Amino acid sequence: MRATGFAAVCTALLLLGGCSADQEPAAPPVAADAAQLASAAGAGTQKARSSKIALETTADDGRKVVVTSSGLYEGPTSKFSMVAEVAGEKRDLIFADGVLYYHLSDAQVQELKTGKEWVKITAGGKDAISAANGELMTQVVETMDPTRTIDRISKSGKVVKTEQADLSGTATTHYAIDLGGAPAEMWLDGDQRPVQVKLGKATVKYDSWASDVVIIAPPPEAIADSR
Repeated sequence: MRATGFAAVCTALLLLGGCSADQEPAAPPVAADAAQLASAAGAGTQKARSSKIALETTADDGRKVVVTSSGLYEGPTSKFSMVAEVAGEKRDLIFADGVLYYHLSDAQVQELKTGKEWVKITAGGKDAISAANGELMTQVVETMDPTRTIDRISKSGKVVKTEQADLSGTATTHYAIDLGGAPAEMWLDGDQRPVQVKLGKATVKYDSWASDVVIIAPPPEAIADSR
């Protein structure tokens, strides 16, 4: 019996490689070296411009850190709106215009006696909040930002292994990378956007690329002097 109608058309397209009903999705492209990988991932990230982020790591002092975030990637002016859970305690943070803002608890607002809800924290700050969280949260921001990881790959990276991998149902290319003696891993999807990155003890997952993300720094009148 000869195939007729749609069946005949689909049979012909299959022979030409043009009918995808029963075909596996095409494997993501593979970068040949670190420069190509950085270029591809950079282009994919820049095109999508934003995503949701989930990070898990362990601080140097043993505290467990879990961060959920929205990220807006604009190179040196990237922005993040975060909920960070450190050793079971949750805090809201915003990174914008190169400054990290920390949302105070009610107890901290009372302690500072200013009635303001936000403070700036820094990695080298001498105030109590910066001393406790500044260095850790600065490292978190640097680890979450794919543009910083891509920049490190372009400057000192070496691809040591590549393979096709299914990551929670997403077809990816998995790269094992040497960052000047520090091991790293990156998974890119078919649009060359990071799906997952591993750096040291941190695992960062990205999804909802090109989502609508608006991140604004707290107004000056809401920011207290933490010193």
